[in-house]
Amino acid sequence: MNKWLYSFTINKTEEIQTEEKSKNEEGEETTTVKKETKEIPVTLKIRKPNRRLYDDADLFYGVKLSEGIKAGLLTKTLLAKRYENDGGPMSNPEKEKYAKLYIDLYEKENEIQKVQLNLDKLNDEEKKEKLTEAIIDMSTIKQDLHQFELSQQSLFDQTAEVRARNQTIMWWVLNLSYSVEDEKEEVFFIGDTFDEKLNTYDEIEDRKNLFWGEVIRKFIYFISFWESGQITTEEEFKDAERIFDRTLEEENGVPETKEEEDELQTAYEKTEEQEKANEKKKKQNQATKPKKKQKKENLVAEGV
Repeated sequence: MNKWLYSFTINKTEEIQTEEKSKNEEGEETTTVKKETKEIPVTLKIRKPNRRLYDDADLFYGVKLSEGIKAGLLTKTLLAKRYENDGGPMSNPEKEKYAKLYIDLYEKENEIQKVQLNLDKLNDEEKKEKLTEAIIDMSTIKQDLHQFELSQQSLFDQTAEVRARNQTIMWWVLNLSYSVEDEKEEVFFIGDTFDEKLNTYDEIEDRKNLFWGEVIRKFIYFISFWESGQITTEEEFKDAERIFDRTLEEENGVPETKEEEDELQTAYEKTEEQEKANEKKKKQNQATKPKKKQKKENLVAEGV
């Protein structure tokens, strides 16, 4: 049985010292020390959690949720109720803007369909120009909608659940990350407790080393996507890694080849399809969730 979710390699630049022996003109043996830089591939692995790890993660989340509530953070249920009592999180002008954006999007989609059907009998050049303009306008409207929705979602970022979930993701990162040394898997973040492992994380981060920085970022990237259910198979992990590597190359100013561009586009499309499927599944689960259980959760969140 495979005990790993995914394994990957990152090249580490090391200075290797080599010795060359030779004889001089007098026949004496001499040793010349040379230093050269080599790229050494380092293998890293993400452990597949067992039942006990899942139980520990659930317990950790519950403890952190309780800590947040005791510290004064509101739960999502209480915050939503407060906004509902105040007329909702959006002001009247914001509601009007939001409604107008959706109306504009609907009208623009109809306009694109009309141009595609060529109901106005436009020539090819006019049709192409009008279609391009409408698509650009629709893209702008979608961006405005996305930014507006993000700003509304951020109102719930400081709830007890969000804090507990973020800390649980870190818990997973600290407990699932492994490195391979001498063909043996070793725990990457050393420590017996969450705080001890977190201290190791901080020490590695404080090194300000490009290699160790990439290792930490990749562990967080992969495990965050896995925890949210967006990647589960090895192929999905590979797609996510291609996106990560391309983003890193863009930050470092490395140009991409046509083959890499095609691979990246495919990876983006697969990730987007997976996100849509997960969102649909999440909505279906919420719709079929027993009301009695939901009522019980609300009473617990309100401290009853």
